Amino acid sequence: MPYRPTANHRKNVRGVIYPLTEAIRRLYGMRQSDGSYPLGAFYTINISNTVWRSVGGIWYIPQTDLDCRNPREEVVSAFINSIHSGESVELPSGKVITWEQIPNNESAALPHHQI
Repeated sequence: MPYRPTANHRKNVRGVIYPLTEAIRRLYGMRQSDGSYPLGAFYTINISNTVWRSVGGIWYIPQTDLDCRNPREEVVSAFINSIHSGESVELPSGKVITWEQIPNNESAALPHHQI
């Protein structure tokens, strides 16, 4: 069962959104048919329509280049582990990110992860 950051952490752009998005991209990849990512299972609301466009269900297409974000590699790696384990992550800033289990109906829509 996968996990996502708790709601109080999901609006932290640089500390959570950027590394979590990269972790999702690495774990689940892009849907070949339209270039979308399964972000909706991890973010219960679309953070910005100028950054992501919904294409239905949990699938979103980036409106900006994801490669320009440069999240910290150690945080991305920790987030990948936490998606599987639900363990808290301490950011370089000292802030601790807690995780919650993704409900079955949402996690069932996730593709099999790549790594």
